[in-house]
Amino acid sequence: MEKTENDDERVVMPPRREGVIVNESVYEAIKRQILNYQRRPGHKLGHQELAESLGVSRTPIRESLERLYQEGFVIRVPNRGYYVAEISATEARELYETREALEVYELRRTLARGITPEDLAMLEEINERYHQLIGGELTRQRLLIDRDFHLALAGISGNQYLCKTLESIFERLILKRRVDGYHDTGATPYAEHLALLEGLKSGNVRQAERALSGHVVGAGRRLLRYVDSLRESAVTKRSNGRIAKAAKKK
Repeated sequence: MEKTENDDERVVMPPRREGVIVNESVYEAIKRQILNYQRRPGHKLGHQELAESLGVSRTPIRESLERLYQEGFVIRVPNRGYYVAEISATEARELYETREALEVYELRRTLARGITPEDLAMLEEINERYHQLIGGELTRQRLLIDRDFHLALAGISGNQYLCKTLESIFERLILKRRVDGYHDTGATPYAEHLALLEGLKSGNVRQAERALSGHVVGAGRRLLRYVDSLRESAVTKRSNGRIAKAAKKK
């Protein structure tokens, strides 16, 4: 199995019940491995390997993978099996469009309710943690802190349903994207966070909305460019493979 930075994290299965682990527990275990990035986007999920690692038969593995497939966490490739899902251009675009709509709405709601010095201090503290990770390529840790910043801002609005919906969007955006080869120092998002915070401090609704909307739209565009580059790279690789096979036959 591909080694990852989270290989030291072990999924602890619940106690066996007469030698059988309920399907729900197997499902949660596999999903947790995906969410913890132990199994990265594009990683193949072999029935036998999963069954051996979790100490169960192939039946609950098969049923759990099918459930994860229905929920969009894995994909099913005919004659090849299941793989951890990678985000598509269409899904990325729709998720970011939804995220922008929700976040701008909650921002207006927050400004209408009023934001306290304690709220601002909380946001500034999270943004400072983000600042400490600027430089180099994108990391999952930086994605998670950016998520924390936006969920904390959404939480100030008081709309818990909106927060849960937004959290599920972030889960998919972070879970289903690769970070290897993604060149983004984080300087631009950090500056956009600062502009947003300045708008919140001054009560300038227009500045805050413009900063937030631009931040989300910009992040979506950067991800779409990366997804496009991955697709083009895959097409080139397949094409080169066909050329190589044809050359061997000659």
